[in-house]
Amino acid sequence: MAVAAARCRLWRGMRTAAAATVSGEELYASLLSRLVAEPECRVKATMEEATSSVPHRDDAFWEPLAAALLRASYPAKAHLVLEWKLEKLLKEGVNSYNCEPYSIIIRFCGETRNAALAMRVFECAEAQGIQLNTSIFNALINTFLSVGDLLAAVTLYETMEGIEDSKLDRATYDAFIYAFSRLRSGDAMMNWYLAAKNAGFIPGTQAFESLIVGFILLNKLDDAELVFGEMVSFETKPTCTILEAKLEVLYRTEEVNRVRSFIKLVSDGNWELNKALVDRLTRLCLDGGEIDVMEQLLALIQKEAHFSSVTQLHCGIIRFYASADLLSDMEHAIGRMLDDGMMFLCPEDVEAIICSYFRHRAFDRLEIFLNRIRSLYMLTRSSYDILVAGFRRFDLHQTLEATIKDMREAGFA
Repeated sequence: MAVAAARCRLWRGMRTAAAATVSGEELYASLLSRLVAEPECRVKATMEEATSSVPHRDDAFWEPLAAALLRASYPAKAHLVLEWKLEKLLKEGVNSYNCEPYSIIIRFCGETRNAALAMRVFECAEAQGIQLNTSIFNALINTFLSVGDLLAAVTLYETMEGIEDSKLDRATYDAFIYAFSRLRSGDAMMNWYLAAKNAGFIPGTQAFESLIVGFILLNKLDDAELVFGEMVSFETKPTCTILEAKLEVLYRTEEVNRVRSFIKLVSDGNWELNKALVDRLTRLCLDGGEIDVMEQLLALIQKEAHFSSVTQLHCGIIRFYASADLLSDMEHAIGRMLDDGMMFLCPEDVEAIICSYFRHRAFDRLEIFLNRIRSLYMLTRSSYDILVAGFRRFDLHQTLEATIKDMREAGFA
């Protein structure tokens, strides 16, 4: 009985928690709708009313509201929410060691490029006796960089160097690298990259992306290659954007075996490819016509994620073997594709196979091939014409008659 009673209380508690979650979501949605509908002069009052009506509300509830207002293109109302939160912090007072609420507000200011409000928040925190840390300095640096105030950002950077609790970190250098990448300043990008390394920091993935893409846009391909090589040596996993940039470098430098080199890089690093990269590599492989490169790419990409590209590669490999009259390799490639659940994309591929069989006078093997695809693939008029011409040329009358019959049943006169 005691166990049953405990179980009952447990289930009742779980239902109450679930109900509270749903209620919280509904309250958030309702408050967001009110903020959107209310005039700007009522935003702060609405936030205050919401806090008073639900005293136990999470202190961070304002953050998703500000973010949602920004996404919905209500920046002025988002700023009012930030001002309301700042006023609330100043009114209530906070732990002198807790700089995070102020940092969060300044980070939002960076997203909206409101340097004036960010500086006001920073000064308020300083006046409150809050111990300023690296996080709040980085947030303010990002805000100044977002509005292009490089002098203010560099001044803050220099100030941080002399404050014990606000030591420079990787994020500080990453912010400058990203900013100068947007400004297309190659020398400044490289200087901040070298400064980060000299300070003992390895840039983050997004900073590497900014460096490599920025150098390519400036046509500084040697610098892009240098940074990419160092990124790999630091064992930083590249984003798909970085990989696209690397392929662009190989393409612009017209490096021999550029596709082969790229595929080896991706394979050795066990990196992931997105659809755009796979599609581009597939086109390059098919245009190049190098069978070993096509095979390498086929082995690298996942069938489920890139079904169309995998099918194109299968067909390209089959077409290569058919043109070279390598029947055994061709038949192996056909079987592999069909076993993978794929079928020919165009009649030209099927016709290349038919012609290869005719050139070898491998009529029995041709019949096996046609029987295997019969239930999965509809032959076109042009394919039937090649079959009829071939069987007639080699005086295979019985097979010719059967083919003409199939042709008529398929609706071709």
